[in-house]
Amino acid sequence: MMITGKKLAWRARRHAASLVFSAAIGFMAGCESGMSRIDRRVVDLLAESAAPLGDDAVAPRLNAAPAEDTSDDSKSARLDERPPTVNPNASELQFQTMDEAADVIARLRAYSEAGPGALNLDLPEALVQATANSREFIFSEEEYVLAALRLLIERHLWGPRFFDEMSAVAVGEGSDGFYDTSLRLVNEFRVTQRLPYGGEVSARALARATEDLHELVAGEESSSAEIVLAANLPLLRGAGTVAREQRIQTERDLVYAARRFEQFRRDFLFGITQDFLDLVVQQQSVTNALRQVDQLREVEARERSLYEAGRTPLFQAALAEQSTVAALDSLNNRREAYLLAVDRFKVRLGMAIEQRVEIVPSSLELPIPDVTLEQAVQAGLAYRLDLQTRRDVVDDARRGLDNARNGLLPDLNLAGSVSVPTDESETRAGLDLDGGDTDWQAGITFGLPLDREIERIRVRTAQISLEREVRGYDEFRDEVTVAIRGSVRDIDRARYALQIQERNIEIGEDRVASIQAAPDRATARDASDAANELLVAQDARDSAKRDLEVAIIRYLLQTGQLRVTPEGLLKPLQGMTLGSP
Repeated sequence: MMITGKKLAWRARRHAASLVFSAAIGFMAGCESGMSRIDRRVVDLLAESAAPLGDDAVAPRLNAAPAEDTSDDSKSARLDERPPTVNPNASELQFQTMDEAADVIARLRAYSEAGPGALNLDLPEALVQATANSREFIFSEEEYVLAALRLLIERHLWGPRFFDEMSAVAVGEGSDGFYDTSLRLVNEFRVTQRLPYGGEVSARALARATEDLHELVAGEESSSAEIVLAANLPLLRGAGTVAREQRIQTERDLVYAARRFEQFRRDFLFGITQDFLDLVVQQQSVTNALRQVDQLREVEARERSLYEAGRTPLFQAALAEQSTVAALDSLNNRREAYLLAVDRFKVRLGMAIEQRVEIVPSSLELPIPDVTLEQAVQAGLAYRLDLQTRRDVVDDARRGLDNARNGLLPDLNLAGSVSVPTDESETRAGLDLDGGDTDWQAGITFGLPLDREIERIRVRTAQISLEREVRGYDEFRDEVTVAIRGSVRDIDRARYALQIQERNIEIGEDRVASIQAAPDRATARDASDAANELLVAQDARDSAKRDLEVAIIRYLLQTGQLRVTPEGLLKPLQGMTLGSP
């Protein structure tokens, strides 16, 4: 049965469309499963990289689905060349003037009231909230995940890689106004594999088919196939571990990322704890200021009574009133500073700004460590993760110098290939390979190192980089030593400051009590000064308590002994009993 050229063309188009449609369906169906597979591999890789850090280290959470873009109602990217700008004129804006009779004091007091539905936030709850919701924490997790993804890409490059390419070419050959048209279909399937010490091997299967679409000459349809095995091996330049440099560095980068994430978790606990304790101090300062206002109001009332009784002049009563007004202004400033700090703290925790919170005074109540400077430095130099990474970076620089020196070597490469085609005498050979027609070739290429100027410059650059990394490591180690010694001394300094301020409060309370016991023997300024000095001592005592707690946590952090639970809480060390300062 004869088939016309139009029928053959229609059949070829239908076959090609079917292939394209099937490939598209397979690609879309494989995307989701492929992403799930990648997520599983990333989770395994993160767990593998975190394992050497011990049981206290955790792998970051992996969000399988990308975060939804909430910046616009539309989920598609905006393509406007001129994005809109909202900037109304002054005539379009409304400004409402407040009634001067409004109670400003009531408004200020309302700002500081937590109100119904407020979240009671103590230090453990703050740490849990921060670990679960903080953008800062999520960013750090994503950096770790990205390092794992980069390693997956590099590992894939070093595994067997499969490719399949299909092409269809229509050819028209004219002769005296007549055209012989044909359709050439080519399918090339190949697999490549990098070798661990340089070079690459590959296998390629090539299938060709030609269909005559115009049938000017009968029997011109043909098909053939060919299998090719090839290899390329460097022996000098580019051979050895230098060939795997990118793979080696990416593997080590994931280890560094694991250390950075664990170090971040410790720094994050320290930072959140310090911010929370600062809030407690500010909250207590508001309470101290309220107490001072109450004391000064009592002094003001007493001085007013004495003035009305004619026992003191007017300026004493006026002085007492001025002290009360100044204390009220200071109280309002402290309240505003505290409220602003709470809002900023909510931002760092990843909480909604509108969420009302009530800061519950609490602390970790860490015991005071009994450690010498030498013991602390010895522990820090052994346990600090960032110091270990800086030490390993020096090894990276040494390896970089070795790789740069490899570039000075001459080129010496081995190359070979074997090709097994189908029978050339057969027009429709299909996949019937003929071993008797096998072709092979092998060769060696030697290149003299005549131009290595750039490579010599790279060697010199690598030498300088190594020297810089060595000096940088020495400097960082010395800075770590200084920081550790300072953290130990800070504990003793904070303890001594706390003792001084507690004694100072006792003196201030005795001073206030003596004035209250004999008000006729003290002036309004004496009472005001006594209240102010007591307030200063109380604030200093609260700050000293905070400083002591922070100093102990900083000591654990600086010496690399701070451990964090998966929930973000401090994990006690052996012999550490929380709640027993």
